[in-house]
Amino acid sequence: MDKAILTKAQAEAIDSILAATHWTAESFVRRHAENSHQWVAPYDVLNRVPLDFIIRALYIGYEVEQTVEEKLLEIYREGLPYRAEPDVKSAFREGMKKACETAGIKVKWARN
Repeated sequence: MDKAILTKAQAEAIDSILAATHWTAESFVRRHAENSHQWVAPYDVLNRVPLDFIIRALYIGYEVEQTVEEKLLEIYREGLPYRAEPDVKSAFREGMKKACETAGIKVKWARN
């Protein structure tokens, strides 16, 4: 079974609740199963999160979903995943730089 994919806010809410209470994974799951829309701010990001996501997050683990900005920056930093001519790499990175800037992300030009 795969890890749950949570938003950063959901992951922080789960971690915060577990740190502030004496709940076990089992008690957390039971509370969520009883009423999945019981959570109040700042934990309301957990409202209506499917029970299987909570179970997987607590028993298998979770990964935090990247924001669009993080994904664009990662693609920009990685460049092309294969060997390409320098002009192709340059064009790709320039295009990614423009995409990042369009999304409001500032990047420094980096040459490979």
